Amino acid sequence: MRFRVLGPVCLEPRTPSAPKQRAVLATLLVRAGAVVPAGALFDELWPDGPPRTAATTLQVYVSHLRKALTQGGHGRGALETRPPGYLLRVEPGELDLRRFEELLSHGRAAFRACDFVAASGELTRALALWSGPALSGVPQGEVLTAAAVRLDELRLEALELRIEADLRLGRHHEVTGELMELARAHPLREQLHCQLMEALRRAGRTTDALRAYRAVHRSLHDELGVRPGPALVRLHARVLSAHASEPVTAGATATAAVAAAPIGRPRAGSRRASGGPLPDVRVSRAHRRSP
Repeated sequence: MRFRVLGPVCLEPRTPSAPKQRAVLATLLVRAGAVVPAGALFDELWPDGPPRTAATTLQVYVSHLRKALTQGGHGRGALETRPPGYLLRVEPGELDLRRFEELLSHGRAAFRACDFVAASGELTRALALWSGPALSGVPQGEVLTAAAVRLDELRLEALELRIEADLRLGRHHEVTGELMELARAHPLREQLHCQLMEALRRAGRTTDALRAYRAVHRSLHDELGVRPGPALVRLHARVLSAHASEPVTAGATATAAVAAAPIGRPRAGSRRASGGPLPDVRVSRAHRRSP
C-alpha cells in the first residue's frame, strides 16, 4: 500500500512531516477520486476561520504534496488542480481504505451466503490492514473527524461479523479471550457482549456468562440509564436456563448464586433479603465459649 489512512496517515516512501500537510493529504485520501473544494480544505485546516493568506498557503501545501508524490513514483498528474479544488487519483491496490472496503464487502456477501469460512478469511484480511485508530497523527477538523468516526465504526462492524462467523464455525474457545478484551474496551456495545456471553455459554462457562451480563447491564444503566436490548435479554434467559440445569459443586455454589442473582436485588443472606438483622458474631462466639 502506498497510501494508508487505517491508522497513522502515511505516504510511501516518505510522509510529509508538517501536520497541516498531512491533514491536506488525509482529506484528499478519504475523498480519493473526487474533487475536494478548496473551501472544504480551508475549513479543515483552519476551523476558527482561514487567514488572509489561506489560498497561498494551501497552494504551498499542495505543491509540497505533489513533490512528495513524484518522489514516491506517483507522477505529477496524481494530484490535479480541478475547480473548485483538488483531486487525488489513486490506483487500485494503492490505498488501504479501498482494499478494506472491498474485503469487507466480500466478507458480508460470504456471510449472507452462509459461507462462514470464506467470511472469516476475508474479514480477517480486511482487519489486518489496520494499524491503529483511523486517520491518527493529523489534526482533525470537521471532515476528518466525521471520516474517522465512520471508519472506526466500519472496523467494529467487520470485527463483529468476523467473530460471528467464527462462532458459527464452533471457534468459541479461540475468540473468548479476544471478546473479553473487546468488551472491556467497548462497555456499551451490546453486540460484543452478546458474542462474549454466547462464547462463554458454549464453553460451559455459564457463571462467567452471567457475570458478563451483569457487567453490561450495570454499564448501560450507569452510563445511559437504559436496560439491555432484547437480544441480550433473550441470551441471558438462555444462559440462566443452562446454568440451572448444571450440576454445581459445593465450592462453586456461593459464586454461582451471586452471578445468577437478579440484577438490582439484594443477595440471599443480606439484611434486606432475610428481613431481619444479621446475627451478632460477638454474641455467637461468647455463647460458644460459655460452659
